[in-house]
Amino acid sequence: MKPLQDLAVYDDADFYDREFADRTHDVPFFLDRAVRAGGPVLEVACGTGRLTLPIARAGVDITGLDVMPSMLARARRRSAAEHLPVTWLEQDCRDIRTDRRFALVFSATNAMQHLHDLDSVLAFLTSARDVLRPDGTLLLDVFNPAPAKLSRLPDAPYHHKSVTDPDGTALDVRAATGYDAATQVLHFTLDYLREGERVRTKKVSMRCFFPEELLALCRLAGLDVTDRHGDYDASPFTSTSPKQILLCRPALRR
Repeated sequence: MKPLQDLAVYDDADFYDREFADRTHDVPFFLDRAVRAGGPVLEVACGTGRLTLPIARAGVDITGLDVMPSMLARARRRSAAEHLPVTWLEQDCRDIRTDRRFALVFSATNAMQHLHDLDSVLAFLTSARDVLRPDGTLLLDVFNPAPAKLSRLPDAPYHHKSVTDPDGTALDVRAATGYDAATQVLHFTLDYLREGERVRTKKVSMRCFFPEELLALCRLAGLDVTDRHGDYDASPFTSTSPKQILLCRPALRR
């Protein structure tokens, strides 16, 4: 398996929290799935607990797993401050080690796309499958590759979003992307600008999963895809959907 790449973007957990503080549109979807599962629930690549903590507040038994100590340290402080009984695991998602079996395992917000090679992807899928209950669900959430976005050239940066720096000033985030078709990896360079001056840069690389490929990978890992949504409103998946949200069950042994 290839080493995980570009994880330095997660070293500054405080800035990460600030950057994604306004991202709430996906919370109801994952909260609803967790409540319906009833627990226990495992979130893979939980970060600082942006989704884990709302689920814990709803009274669901949840465990958060992440490979980054900086993110988990922040998550632990947040759950302790609210006296929420969350279990935190510092582990690589390709080798999940726990005696528990979960009603729901989920990987949100494109986290799976940090796995660039076939061995890493299959290791994650099989490891997640193995910690599911026989009737449990694995929920995968990745973006649906759009040809127009993949064809952008690295020398044509564009406005990606705006965020607020910890000191309260606005930052413009400019992105430049380049897609490597041979590896199916989309490379991002994100420049954070204050009044036109760059104050920090992040590099992120995301493996693109095409729809039929993702279905095949799930089958190869011993998973049956039972449903597929195109966004967090649970709308049906289509070729123009922004997301691929798959609900999977362990395949029946034949």
